[in-house]
Amino acid sequence: MASLALTSANAADMPARRPSPWWWLLGLLLFAASLIVQLPAAWLVKKFAPNNPYLQHVSGNLWHGQANWQLGVRPNQPLVGTVDWQWQPWRSLTGNMGFAVKIDSRQTHLTGDIALGRKAWQVIDLSGKIAPETLRQLVDWQLPDTPLVLKNVQVKKTKQGYPKAEGTLNWAGGEVGYPNAGRVYQLNLPTILGTLSSEMARGANNASTNGATLHLALTNEQGQRLGDLRLDNDGMLDVALTQRLLKTMPKYQGKGVDDSVIVTTRQPIGALR
Repeated sequence: MASLALTSANAADMPARRPSPWWWLLGLLLFAASLIVQLPAAWLVKKFAPNNPYLQHVSGNLWHGQANWQLGVRPNQPLVGTVDWQWQPWRSLTGNMGFAVKIDSRQTHLTGDIALGRKAWQVIDLSGKIAPETLRQLVDWQLPDTPLVLKNVQVKKTKQGYPKAEGTLNWAGGEVGYPNAGRVYQLNLPTILGTLSSEMARGANNASTNGATLHLALTNEQGQRLGDLRLDNDGMLDVALTQRLLKTMPKYQGKGVDDSVIVTTRQPIGALR
């Protein structure tokens, strides 16, 4: 009994253990993070992008919000829509600011994730469809009423180019009018399957050999090559079209192996408009 009383007395005399400084630091960081994600999104846009021409009527906060967006792809005919976002806190563990996003513009609907870092950005699992009216505003071509379908598109962009790209873009084809040098060339395109990948820039065919290019390989439903699109780190687009694709032009008289490249062009990506 005496030993038990002595033990109780010693326990009472022991000083209370204080929390480790690391726990204080963790608590402070969590408190600061909770304040940051509650900041109004409109205030953040005004603070860090005061002359931003793309986002309007911003509501919500960093955790969850919505905004109207517009792109001036055509004079007096901006492409408009809405974007919803939901913060993904676990992406902060990799040093990125991540969001689940939903993009809408009339009949265009896309969903996916984006990750923003100091030296890179990444689109993750982007899927959905881009409606014909949206495509017509992006490129000055005569296009049929068939949407472009995206499945599991992933693209990573760094200062060195596009080190990661995958996913598919499918288009059902149809009558297309392609303007070039004052003329409009008519094509009756088949169903086109596009496969994204990343590849090193090739010095022989590409003026920019710094970094990786974004490659879109075009094939038909049978897996036969139709062409290739390559976007380099300088925003230049290389287009290669095969004999097989050009044979879809009603008045085309060229001859050659179907897989041979007949037409090659290089121009800024913005020139497509």
